[in-house]
Amino acid sequence: MNASARILVVDDDRYLLELLIETLKSIGYDAHGVSNAKEALQKLGASDFHLVISDVKMPEMDGVAFAEEVKRSHPDLPVIFITGVFNASIMQKSPAVGFLAKPFRIGQMEELIRTVIALARPAGQPAPVNQVLVVDDDDTFRTMLMETLKLSGYSVTGAINADEAVGVLNRGGIGTVITDVKMPGMDGITLAKYVRQNWPAIPVVLVTGYYPVAEEQTDTMDYADGFLMKPFRIESITELLESLQRPPAKPEP
Repeated sequence: MNASARILVVDDDRYLLELLIETLKSIGYDAHGVSNAKEALQKLGASDFHLVISDVKMPEMDGVAFAEEVKRSHPDLPVIFITGVFNASIMQKSPAVGFLAKPFRIGQMEELIRTVIALARPAGQPAPVNQVLVVDDDDTFRTMLMETLKLSGYSVTGAINADEAVGVLNRGGIGTVITDVKMPGMDGITLAKYVRQNWPAIPVVLVTGYYPVAEEQTDTMDYADGFLMKPFRIESITELLESLQRPPAKPEP
C-alpha cells in the first residue's frame, strides 16, 4: 500500500489535530480529522480508511475505549495511539498496534505508519504465518525461542500462559501459535482446541518435553498442525514453520 492511504486522525486538541493532518498530507497521505471518538466512529461507518491515529486522553470516550469499538466494528483496521501519558498497561489492555509518545518527531510517525500499513491485511485475510505467538510458562525457553525466531526473520510475540495468549489473539495480527503442552491453568492441548474453534485459519504447533504426551501426538493432530519434542534443533521449528507457509500441493489429475 503506498502513501495515498486514507488516514483518520482523532484528537480533541484542535491545534495538534490540524498540524497532524497537514503534516500527513504533506507526506502524501489522504488525511482526515475529527475531534472526538463519536465523530470518528460515524466517519468510519461512512468511508473506508486504512489507518486510525488516535489520542488516548479524550473527553467522553477515551482512546482505549475507542480502539476497542473500532476493533469490534472494523476488526482489520489498525489503530495507533499518540499520547503524552503512555504506560505499558495501555498497550496491553487495548487493541492498538503501536503508539507515539508526545512530543515525537515526524520521522518517527512516518516510519511507524509505513510499518503498520505494510502489515495491515484486507478484511477476512489471515495474518501471515511468520507473525508468531510463542506460549510457554518457562521464561528461559520462551525468551530463547523468541530471540532465535527473530534472528530467522520472524515477527514474534510472547505469552506466559494460555489466558495471556488468548488476549493477544483477540487483538489480532497473529499468524501462527507455538505453544508448550504442559502449562498451569489451560494447557497447550486445550489452547490448541480453543484456537481451532475460534481462529481456524491459524496453525498451531505443540512443543513438549513430556514423553507420554508425545506418544499421544496422533490424537493431538486433530487440532494441531505440528508437534515437536524438546529439546529440538532450531532448524526443526523453522522448517515446520516454512512448511506451514507453503500452500498445500494440488492433487494430481
